[in-house]
Amino acid sequence: MDAADQQALTGAVIREHGLDMGQLWLEHLALGGDASEEEIRDYSAGLAILPPKDRDALAQAVNEHCAAAGLLSRAPFSGSLLARARSDSQEPYSSK
Repeated sequence: MDAADQQALTGAVIREHGLDMGQLWLEHLALGGDASEEEIRDYSAGLAILPPKDRDALAQAVNEHCAAAGLLSRAPFSGSLLARARSDSQEPYSSK
């Protein structure tokens, strides 16, 4: 997944459901992330970038909250299938 798209989609899920940033940060750390709470807050607001490891740990934390609350929204991971399809140089209706 493109880093900017992942950031925008993850931030949107966080805002849509009013997820607690402090709790997400703690869970992000428990899942192997290294970013500070401020970096996580800035990332979710679109003000900072994170390496894939931290983006994916945060996405996992967000997704666990959504699943526990029965919410359908999910944050994407850096290696999502959408990214592979999007980065494919072939046109969708191409015969090549």
